[in-house]
Amino acid sequence: MLRLFKRHTKRDVTLLDGIWRFCTDPHRRGMDEEWFKVFPKESRDMVVPSCWNNTLGLYDYEGLAWYATTFEMKTNAAHIKFHGVTGLAKVYVDGTLIGEHYGGFIDFGFTVQAEIAEHTLVVAVDNTHDTINTIPLARVDWFHYGGIIRSVELIHIHDAWISNCNIGYVLDKNLQNVTLKIQATIEAPKKILHNQTVQVYIDNQLICRKTVDLQEHTTITFDNVEQRNIQLWDVDNPKLYYIRIETDTDDIIERIGFRDIKTKDRKILLNNKELFLKGINRHEEHPDWGFAVPFHLMKKDMDIIKMVGCNAIRGSHYPNSEIFLDLCDQEGILFWEEIPMWGFPEEALSNPLVINRGLTMLKEMVLRDFHHPSVIIWGMHNEVASHTNAGVNITKVFSEKIRSLDSSRLLTHASNHPFDDLCYKFGDIVCINQYIGWYDGELSEWPEFLAKLKEKLAKDNLSDMPIVISEFGAGGIYGDCTFESPKWTENYQAKYLAETLRTFLEDEDICGTYIWQFCDIRTAKELALNRPRSFNNKGIVNEYRKPKIAYWTVKEIYENALQIRHKKISPTA
Repeated sequence: MLRLFKRHTKRDVTLLDGIWRFCTDPHRRGMDEEWFKVFPKESRDMVVPSCWNNTLGLYDYEGLAWYATTFEMKTNAAHIKFHGVTGLAKVYVDGTLIGEHYGGFIDFGFTVQAEIAEHTLVVAVDNTHDTINTIPLARVDWFHYGGIIRSVELIHIHDAWISNCNIGYVLDKNLQNVTLKIQATIEAPKKILHNQTVQVYIDNQLICRKTVDLQEHTTITFDNVEQRNIQLWDVDNPKLYYIRIETDTDDIIERIGFRDIKTKDRKILLNNKELFLKGINRHEEHPDWGFAVPFHLMKKDMDIIKMVGCNAIRGSHYPNSEIFLDLCDQEGILFWEEIPMWGFPEEALSNPLVINRGLTMLKEMVLRDFHHPSVIIWGMHNEVASHTNAGVNITKVFSEKIRSLDSSRLLTHASNHPFDDLCYKFGDIVCINQYIGWYDGELSEWPEFLAKLKEKLAKDNLSDMPIVISEFGAGGIYGDCTFESPKWTENYQAKYLAETLRTFLEDEDICGTYIWQFCDIRTAKELALNRPRSFNNKGIVNEYRKPKIAYWTVKEIYENALQIRHKKISPTA
């Protein structure tokens, strides 16, 4: 199950999920021994999609591994699409390299022309991480699961196929009518195709068409497509429209929602209404599944998050599955999406390879998820050295890239350098990660911290920017509940979140809160000895989604957030 709605009515697609052959390569012999031509006999079975670390005997394995399967060509051209492979992937068909891709959480693919017959497909997957130029770096607060973590598709090309589409829109000032610009990129790998019809439908109603000659690579544009009296997508009414682009032999369906998101006078406005983000940070991870989270678990996560009273999720710290974003679209949950740049020091931020890889990842993220109305924030990076010249340089380049691709959403980075950050000016929201009362300081110091932050923003002429507390929280070991409530108990975690949420809600300059975090997660080996159980234990539910005391504390506060914010009731009532 790749998406929550039907993507095609004409396209001929074969899913390559299932049992593949698999072999680890800790000594990196595979390239020299040409495993892409002759796969090792000592290989084992591996499920695709999955993470190899959830297979017996591979709990800690990080490095190079190989996958192999066969597929049938039904036509002389096909596109092999991978929806997620962690790290560097090199793809071979019949022993020949057809392409490679870097980055673990976004789809990529390659077109193959070959005989109508059975062919071999081999993928070398390398999830090795270092301290200078991989994204993410080795030292992160989540685990480096390896593998083909999401589905693999074989798209059979009959003459031509729609390889990409982009549906942009502009709402009028009353937010009642919309003007669309629809672009479709069509590939015809065999020959020039004359007099081909390209049509566009909205909710099965034909709205425009063109007759064109298709070259090997053709971009079709429909400008100034007007739709009147539309319904807006909103958290309370997540209205969605289906747009189908169709050629003679292929089609693609996108699902979009029309909405306006902006900032004004220190506020975040959704469809011109003030918005308070009642958010939580969520890793798409589970100890039995790693990153290859099945949809039924995603749905359970969504139900748990909605029940606690959230209206927003931050996809920490990497692009989530498209199907989870589909769920956010349907449920009216606002989403913050970012790439896995976590904790980069100045030296790494100056590395040209990091800059280029980051730009590519941002572009891929924006293009893949451009049509999801739930995505309202693009995140450039998290807790990097944004107080340095290298931080300024990379953030400037990143912000310019994202805004060139999409000017309709808010832009930010999550900073842990609140008083000396140099990069706030490149975004639309000031987002702060702080753990006062947990790692250092006392809970009572939060008001002083917020006052000092506002002074900093005023000094930098940034007082009009909304402030969001993007991370705050405390660890709580599930089941550890005492009378004294020391740190690491469920009691202290609940107390921490109650006091911080009260402080933030009562501050009219704070426009949102993202609790760290939804569920406990396994951490990388570089941090494992600093974390009890080798887990980040700040979840309000544990790794198996069992609620801690803090869950019910947050639920009471978030459900009454607006009343607390306007001081109509006590936060602890």
